[in-house]
Amino acid sequence: MIQFLKFNTEKTTGNKYNFISGREAVKFFVKRTICLILFIYATFFIAVAIPFVTTPFIPIYFIGGFASVICLIRFINYILMFRKYKGGHVLISQEGISVKDQMFDFFVQESSIKYIEYNMLGNAVIHEKQKSIPIPVGFLSKSDRIAFFNEFQDISPWRTAMFRKIWEIVDAVAVALFLAVHIIQYIVQAYYIPTGSMEDTLLVGDHLFVEKITYGPIIPQMMFMDKPVRVKFLSVCDIKRNDIVIFRPPHDEDKDYIKRCIALPGDLLELKDNAVYVNGEKLDEPYVGGKPTKADGPFSSQIQGIVPPDKVVVFGDNRTNSQDSRYFGYLDLERVKGRALIMYWNSEYVIKRHDFSRFKLIR
Repeated sequence: MIQFLKFNTEKTTGNKYNFISGREAVKFFVKRTICLILFIYATFFIAVAIPFVTTPFIPIYFIGGFASVICLIRFINYILMFRKYKGGHVLISQEGISVKDQMFDFFVQESSIKYIEYNMLGNAVIHEKQKSIPIPVGFLSKSDRIAFFNEFQDISPWRTAMFRKIWEIVDAVAVALFLAVHIIQYIVQAYYIPTGSMEDTLLVGDHLFVEKITYGPIIPQMMFMDKPVRVKFLSVCDIKRNDIVIFRPPHDEDKDYIKRCIALPGDLLELKDNAVYVNGEKLDEPYVGGKPTKADGPFSSQIQGIVPPDKVVVFGDNRTNSQDSRYFGYLDLERVKGRALIMYWNSEYVIKRHDFSRFKLIR
């Protein structure tokens, strides 16, 4: 339980507190409905989108599910209480507490009140010797709710302070996690380059930001969804040839790859004379550093020809050491997460060489 209070005649003001109704009640239930939906959505979203762990991350389902159940129980309680106490009020005097609902008036004498318990359902429950009477303090305005609790004396202030501090920490961490995961999923994400497949454009140890706005946000595959969904109408433009993109390859669902887009849907791709030809023209590729593009992968022959709709061909700039479309075939556009934007760090260059040349836009 959240807080325990006792009746204190010295603090009693004799005020009457009216329960909300009309427009205020509508706003109250709209806010609670939105909170319930957000709890459920956050549970499914964070479990499949949280970075650095294998997803779906099952513990999130338990934590979020528990929070959602509590929120749902509170919501149901509010509905039942509103039907009973709509238009009512609570009056606190030195003689005791008077509660009015739609049908009855209850009066509890001060001498018979053992204690008042504020519980997780949002009710202040008056405990008598023989029975308990709930007061839906959630239906009081914010100022009335504060004044209501000031009418009583906290039995265990240290316990209340501890619960409030725990709640503040949990609330701050949950909101920060919720916002951070959404920023990573939909706006920008930091990546580290562990291999040399994009040399000399990207080197081992480069840290970069990948923006996810240009091609449109991707809603991750949550429960009851067959696959991730790209929201195309929110995109700035389509993927372009020479864009350096981050994607999840079809042969490895647990890793992100970074490669350069070489051919778009409808392009005619050919690999010949150790070079790349698109629509009959040899590509000018200064970024490969003169290294040959050999058709030596298991999918090299399959990707040559007209690129199918909603698919692209991606190659690493280090053509002699890159697992790209020559090794896993066409890449579905749905698997493209974003576009490499800027390099911001490389420990080898900055710390050891005092060279800041790796801080630059990615081309």
